[in-house]
Amino acid sequence: MFPFRLTVLFAGALLAAPTGAATWPGAAPCNATLQACIDATPEGGSVVIASGNVIDENLNLYNRSLTIAAATGSRPRLASGRWISVGSAAVLGDQSVTLRGLSLTDGYVWAAYNGIGTATFDFSGLVLEQTSSPAYIRIEGRSGNTVQARLYDNRITALPRNLNAGLIEIANAGGTVNASVYYNDLRSSAGTAGDGAGVFVDVHSGGGGTVKIHGNRVRGGFFRGGIFVSEGLFSSTASDFEARAYSNVVICAATPASGSTGNGIGFVANNGHIGAQALNNTVTRCSSGIGATQWSGGGATASISGLVKNNLIAGERGLVFATALTPSLSNDYNLLNVASNVAALGANTITAEARLVDREVPRLRADSPAIDAADSAALGLGLIFNTLPTTDADGLRRFKGPGSARADIGAYEYGDRGLLHVASAANISGHVTRIDAPALDDQTDADPIATPNWNAISSGIANDTPFGIYYFSGKWRLFNEDAATPVPNGAAWNLFVPGDGGGAFRHVSSAANSSGSLTTLDNSAVNNLPERIVLVTQNWSAGSSVYNAHPVGLNYLATGPSAGSWRIANLDGAAMPANAGFNVYAQEASPNAFRVDAPASGNTLVLDHPLLNGNRCARANVGRIGSGSAVPRNFDVYYGTGNSRWHIYSYSAFQPGMAFNVVVDPAQVFDCTDRLFADRFGPGG
Repeated sequence: MFPFRLTVLFAGALLAAPTGAATWPGAAPCNATLQACIDATPEGGSVVIASGNVIDENLNLYNRSLTIAAATGSRPRLASGRWISVGSAAVLGDQSVTLRGLSLTDGYVWAAYNGIGTATFDFSGLVLEQTSSPAYIRIEGRSGNTVQARLYDNRITALPRNLNAGLIEIANAGGTVNASVYYNDLRSSAGTAGDGAGVFVDVHSGGGGTVKIHGNRVRGGFFRGGIFVSEGLFSSTASDFEARAYSNVVICAATPASGSTGNGIGFVANNGHIGAQALNNTVTRCSSGIGATQWSGGGATASISGLVKNNLIAGERGLVFATALTPSLSNDYNLLNVASNVAALGANTITAEARLVDREVPRLRADSPAIDAADSAALGLGLIFNTLPTTDADGLRRFKGPGSARADIGAYEYGDRGLLHVASAANISGHVTRIDAPALDDQTDADPIATPNWNAISSGIANDTPFGIYYFSGKWRLFNEDAATPVPNGAAWNLFVPGDGGGAFRHVSSAANSSGSLTTLDNSAVNNLPERIVLVTQNWSAGSSVYNAHPVGLNYLATGPSAGSWRIANLDGAAMPANAGFNVYAQEASPNAFRVDAPASGNTLVLDHPLLNGNRCARANVGRIGSGSAVPRNFDVYYGTGNSRWHIYSYSAFQPGMAFNVVVDPAQVFDCTDRLFADRFGPGG
């Protein structure tokens, strides 16, 4: 389809395979079954699965510490009904198991630690689907041991095994379990409400630790709850643990016709104590929003204490608290668009129409009373003290709006905007093209980030020229930095317009901050943060009207006198002029803000992301990270109709060590794909 754009490498966002690993299938002993390869790999080693064939084996990691990961470009899938089991003997010391990028159908991943030390389980990018048998991930800790678990960006579509089960299960029978359950997508495969939970936490028999549940999306009717945290189920021995639920989205009704069914977020104690924090969650179409109750037959010693703040609930009942159990559970700054509550409400509670785009896609409309109405101090302190991500349910910045310390009620933060600009005869004037968009008109303080899009229209239009952006007379304009090359008719750019707040800022080069081809950033959003996802676009009007006709990118200095600094670079090695202006965007990494490594040669990377795949109208926003070698030319993105994937294309060959930062805005993807469907109920919220 694109004769000069040959795809040479696939790049997974968060699933990069470890280096120096055994490859299966490969040389002996990895030339037979995958289990044989696993058994022969030394402790602490890695097995990279490079096969695209269905793997008709169960995988058993008993007493093993290993990494099992999909190779870059591979999507290994176990045969239907096959499972992965991680176990240990009672005398085993520490254990560490990592699983990445595997898929299962009608199978499960079960990790139970029985040893005497600490187990570390890191499971990410797993895809589990149910057609006939339960599909789930379960983590277990036992008395006398410690489990550290990270469940990140997994996708499960299934039904819980029973009433007291979930699609993700965290079980603690008397030990210490510290679990981080982040950014998972959990969906009931039934059209009506049923047993269990999306996330089911079961701590009993004297167990302790902390379970942190952040940024998950749970859809479907679950009788226990989309997120359900239990103390003392079937156990009279009191447990005492901490549970944190931040920025999760729970949509209870499985289908538009099924009404409000199932429960949202529940904390239930028996005889012990749950230190609960539920902040900035969005719960819609549920029978109950957030509950704090007691198991039948529980004792007088049971209690649930903590905070319930900044949550948005649109459904039947909002807060359901058992009074005797919750004298130390405060609630305030919640937006309750409900018929009733069973709790005394805080003074700053908002009871009003939530003004959502739709209760099934519950992002905020521009006129929602939730915008900038959260207790931002409580949220900020909670994120810091609990070491939680500073991102919302979309994986984008949490604090936006006027100033840098404002937050919205609910899981989604309003403020970013995404659009496409296509140059045409109506808006081109020589080397300049005018942007006509309400999101940018008269917005002199906006900080747009632009990414060239080769085939936003039907045929590809190349513009291998350094470009910038500037503001004049109420309009933003894109231009070719050499001030000579005309903008081609049909050239296009993806534009990401971040909302005000920390992480969106401008930089101007100067003699004090520049040397050679580099100018050093100095901003708390990037300083000493090498894993930050940073994007940059030249802004002629931010500086002193300085042209810089060179391909720009970024790099991070890890050592030396200026260690811990991000720098903007002229990647072709040209000297950085003084007073050149730049728009910079920076945020914490997430499933929607990630880094991909380029190959050592070639020109093309294939992006694999659920919001980009098969979606031509999605807009990837991309920044290049240089490797130190000169890069004489520019890059763009394009959609390949042959494989239905978005690509990054470099007009000059990739250099070893080059990488790209990518930001995907889920709200933009929703706007271009599901807006009409989501608005079927009209403007009600």
